[in-house]
Amino acid sequence: MLFNGVEYTIKFWQGEELGRILAIDTETTVKPFTQTPDLITFQVFDGEAVYYVDRSLVKDFFKIHSFRSFVFANAPFDVDVLRKFTEDQYFLKESIEDGRTYDINIMYRLLGLATRGNVPRRYSLAHISKELLGIDLDKDEEIRCNFADFRDLPLQEIPEQFIEYGAKDVIATFHCYNRLQIEIQKLNTNNNLSHHIQLLGALALNRMYKNGIGFDETKATELLRELNAKLEVQHEKMAIYGFVKGIKGNQRAYNNVIEYLGIDLPTTTEGDYSMKESDLEKYKGNHFIDCFLDYKKTEKTTFFIRKLSGSRVHPRYDLLKNTGRTGCSSPNIQQLPRDGDIRSMFKAEEGSTLLITDYSAIELATLAQHVYTTQGSSVMRDKINEGADLHKYYASVLFNVPEDKVEKWQRQAAKAANFGFPGGLGIETFIEFAKGYDISLSSDEAQKMKDTWFEAFPEMKEYMQGEEGHVWTLTGRLRADTTYCAEKNTPFQGLAADGAKIALYNLMDSGFKLVGFVHDEIITEVPENTAEEMRRLQEEIMINSMSLVVPDVKVSVESTISPRYCK
Repeated sequence: MLFNGVEYTIKFWQGEELGRILAIDTETTVKPFTQTPDLITFQVFDGEAVYYVDRSLVKDFFKIHSFRSFVFANAPFDVDVLRKFTEDQYFLKESIEDGRTYDINIMYRLLGLATRGNVPRRYSLAHISKELLGIDLDKDEEIRCNFADFRDLPLQEIPEQFIEYGAKDVIATFHCYNRLQIEIQKLNTNNNLSHHIQLLGALALNRMYKNGIGFDETKATELLRELNAKLEVQHEKMAIYGFVKGIKGNQRAYNNVIEYLGIDLPTTTEGDYSMKESDLEKYKGNHFIDCFLDYKKTEKTTFFIRKLSGSRVHPRYDLLKNTGRTGCSSPNIQQLPRDGDIRSMFKAEEGSTLLITDYSAIELATLAQHVYTTQGSSVMRDKINEGADLHKYYASVLFNVPEDKVEKWQRQAAKAANFGFPGGLGIETFIEFAKGYDISLSSDEAQKMKDTWFEAFPEMKEYMQGEEGHVWTLTGRLRADTTYCAEKNTPFQGLAADGAKIALYNLMDSGFKLVGFVHDEIITEVPENTAEEMRRLQEEIMINSMSLVVPDVKVSVESTISPRYCK
């Protein structure tokens, strides 16, 4: 078979020992994405020839090649298929945990972040092959989706066009891996830009997606009815001003109301007044603006509920954003409305309960770890390890009162500072940020808070200095072309995300049923009668996992056991 001008032989594996690095691609039945398909066969390329492996020889193949490195185009998919076929949830475990399993789409995304400053949105094998090898892979659906037709045939009887189709994919995977390794090594990294951690996270998030989380359709229907009634009331309030949502020309009606009320709102490129919540916030207290904001919030919630159906929903997780965090969609449970009624629609199945464990102020712990590692000392680290409440500590410095005399509003102000200043916020931006904590500040007050924050944590002066245009996490991931704020946010956000990804994998590996992930919070579904025992184990695993990337700062967690999502 000819590939990129080179002739390769296609063989059927008969027990031979192959090369040191093996690219693998499975051929499967077609099933919904929430289910793992059945294995038909898989093909291997070792740089010299393609070998098709019969299903009956799967275990023999991996036993003979137990110390090889394995390369996949989509490891979570292929590993799940192989584990389902072997009926062994720990199949390939040693190779994965020893760092001998590679995923080229993860490598490609990490390289994009390291060289262009953004995680590529397109990362299919076809896309990567086109960019790195200049090859157009034929993604013929008639072939790709019909390998199952040959489930009961000997490999030698599978039509040639099918055999060559699979061979091209696995050859491309091998050569893309080599090209990616060369480019990554140019960046002077000895850990593939945190590839191993990302692979662990990808395996766990794939399992979480397939598990899904329980959903109460009856409750959702009732809640939607209540929200629609609320919308009607809000309609009537806005109609007093001549604004009727939903009719043709409502933007014009909105413009007329804003002009009549004399509200100085920004305008869009089309010349219309802005409807953005951020632009309207400063006018809260005006009756029309309050009604309009309430309406927008209610409307957004109804849109969210209408998209959900069934007794179980399956949020899709995006492994890697530019900061190192994950993303989520369909539904995005990482950005659920704070409304308790909305969250309680998600539930455990009968006989089970949700175990919700979140890291306590983890991004302050990861910030302290980064500073301690790079500078050799950190007051923030010392305070956390002493068991101090960082918000009370800083409030005591800011307001010159003993820590045990700090009032609730003072701690809230300190909280805004501790979460705002590390990300590089300027004074005016911080003033807006603090409003989210119900703190209203003048420029002088905000500047005093920042100056005092540096007094409380003197190591942060060095951390906040300069702008390199790129930034490394302690786990070895590089982000290029950074702004000042991105450069300050990424080290602690990315470190916390990496520790959480390790925790997700270790929980899955320990038999926990992962059902939800919200950055610093992991949700599992456990039997009711063992919930307390599982809580202790989940907390231990999460702390130990995070401590692998935060070894010098105390890590704490808090858990809630509930039949419904209640955080």
